[in-house]
Amino acid sequence: MSTIEFLTIPDPDGWHPSLRLKGDWLIIKISDGVLAGYGEASHCKQDKVCRDVAAKLFAERIADFRLSFEKLKELEQELMGTKPDFVTATAWSGINQALYDLLAKREQVPVWQLFAQKPGLEKLPLYTTINRALRDRDHADYLQVVGEVQSQGFKTFKCAPFEKVTNKETAIEDSRDGLETLQLLRDRFPDLAMRVDFHERYHLEEFLQVVPDLETVGLNWIEEPFEMGDDYLELKENISIRLAAGELFWGRTRFQKIMENEWADIIMPDVKHVGGFGPLLDVLEMGKGRIEISPHNPSGPISSAASIHAAALYPDVVNSLEFSFDRELTRRKYGEQVEDGNLFLSDKPGWGIDPESIL
Repeated sequence: MSTIEFLTIPDPDGWHPSLRLKGDWLIIKISDGVLAGYGEASHCKQDKVCRDVAAKLFAERIADFRLSFEKLKELEQELMGTKPDFVTATAWSGINQALYDLLAKREQVPVWQLFAQKPGLEKLPLYTTINRALRDRDHADYLQVVGEVQSQGFKTFKCAPFEKVTNKETAIEDSRDGLETLQLLRDRFPDLAMRVDFHERYHLEEFLQVVPDLETVGLNWIEEPFEMGDDYLELKENISIRLAAGELFWGRTRFQKIMENEWADIIMPDVKHVGGFGPLLDVLEMGKGRIEISPHNPSGPISSAASIHAAALYPDVVNSLEFSFDRELTRRKYGEQVEDGNLFLSDKPGWGIDPESIL
């Protein structure tokens, strides 16, 4: 009989009230009495509820579960036919990751080796998201943090300087500060690629009015200016910047709809919400030869490890991975290896990450 525990690891850069997803890193630990597997269930906005839900699901379905690769795949197929709420989806995703970690540790292989003899990559380029590293969110703050991003060797970063856009009717006027911030960063850091997340703050009509300014800045991609749907087809006709979307979806259905309707150029499944590692692989398999996939990952080292293990099995689909900027380089203590803006794949058993190493 296995057991479940929960670890809360403070996000080393904290979080800002304007962020849509808030909180520290919530880690699910599943132990068989000898070995332990870890999964991440961060950023559902209701960590206590998520812990309670995960404990209930574990007691009902996992405590007496005879863990094997085949049984785990059967459980995934069953769950993908359900439509859980967001907290339950996050809880199941964390449990799933922990089970893969535990299974691979029993076999004494990295998780990717449960699926293939050789990985398709040794390292993966990161783009670092700086939202949680910002404190004052003024121009000086942005310049300081992006300077640190460049000094750490990153070639691409993501920001979201449009928090003043809270009323779609005044969105144009409220966009000025964000546009000034982007232009300032472009002037100061001309060699860095810049991606921007808009967190669905606009209507199509208003967003089309800021597109010329965004084109001038030379962005690498933009994320979700408004709710995903057919309006993206009109946006794509009026913009040359790539569109990325799909951070919080469960399973493959909504990603499949994005691809079929050609609403976006890049989709962004998150291992913490999509159902876990196996369901993430399912989305990657579906997108093979059809669309670029860049896993959403503004969180801790377990989800980063799970994401690069998935990318190692689909290197032709995944070109980059999101990574929460680590100003103080604290994440290295967990076994995470990042150099010059690249995350290196571990060959240690499981994910190769020990979240309890500094607790």
